[in-house]
Amino acid sequence: MISDSQVRAEQLIAREVELQNAMWGEGGERSDTANGELLRASMAQMAAVGARREGNLQAFDNPPGIYPQNWSGFRSYGPDIPNLVVAAAFLLQEIARKIRLGESTIRLPRNHATQPYEGYSPEIQK
Repeated sequence: MISDSQVRAEQLIAREVELQNAMWGEGGERSDTANGELLRASMAQMAAVGARREGNLQAFDNPPGIYPQNWSGFRSYGPDIPNLVVAAAFLLQEIARKIRLGESTIRLPRNHATQPYEGYSPEIQK
């Protein structure tokens, strides 16, 4: 079951994707997405959120090194939630781009014999 907070998070991400589509075209189909820029922008946004959580109050003053070199405008969108929403929307756009390219969407299961959980084992609910 999906919680109310998860529904709200999905709504925030969907709204950000709509905003990005309005700026860049449906599905983020702009010329600078082909070389992993959306993935790197997402990672940079998350890295800055993480750095700020660790006390670096200037985390958004300069883009992390992974931020696409040909992009401008790296900034904070406010508190953690809006910054994570932007990062998630960039990531969703990258996933959609890869689906459009025909990449596989098959998720491989965990092999418990070769990849056992150590310490904590999650409770799997079906």
